[in-house]
Amino acid sequence: MRDYREYGIKRKLSSIRNIICVDSGKGGVGKSTIASILSLILSKRFDGVGLLDLDFHGPTCHLILGIPRFQYEEEDGIRPYRHDNILFASVYPFVGDKYIAMRGKALSNALIEFLAIINWGDLHVLVIDMPPGMGDVFLDVVRYFPQARHLIITTSSILSISTVSRLLRFLIDHGYDIIGIIENMKIEGLNHVERLAREYDIKHLGNIPVDQQLESSYGKADLITQTRAAKAIEGIVDNIIGALQK
Repeated sequence: MRDYREYGIKRKLSSIRNIICVDSGKGGVGKSTIASILSLILSKRFDGVGLLDLDFHGPTCHLILGIPRFQYEEEDGIRPYRHDNILFASVYPFVGDKYIAMRGKALSNALIEFLAIINWGDLHVLVIDMPPGMGDVFLDVVRYFPQARHLIITTSSILSISTVSRLLRFLIDHGYDIIGIIENMKIEGLNHVERLAREYDIKHLGNIPVDQQLESSYGKADLITQTRAAKAIEGIVDNIIGALQK
């Protein structure tokens, strides 16, 4: 029997024109930072930009953007929190700084319950900070968001390349739309990511340099958009927008 909450998810997503899942093969590659900065940049280009932090075990987008502890307003579910020009949702208000010791069916149930109660309204684009890897939440999300496009984040490290290669193979084998791959914390002289993009016939969208400014900019959205990393992402955004319009 089909879970009635899945109909709720489809209804809540029906007015979202574009969904970007920001994926990584493993943690520690800067996925959440890139998802957050991308949302800030897109919010200056379009009205109706949302950011959804789905890293259940380690939500951090609120820290990156400087969003204070908040409570959701309830209206046929919950309304995302408005931060500047971004509509933001995260599991963080429900759990605070407690750990989430869930897996399997319990984690899937928590995810579907969360997705089914968020009232996004009309959005031009929803950016989803996905959990790293291909665990339960990732596999559920790609099932609930088949129309999403995937933006892949990796570093030059052979460890990251190895895991993101498996992720790419999964997305390609199952017919999901890949916008392209971004190389974060670029190491000069290494071209592993360019080779990976050629191997899987996907776009290498660009590089983001190692940026010492980022750490001191976390929590200050106005400063983070002035960092070298943000400027590099801004140079990639037109390619991302172009992919959405196809």
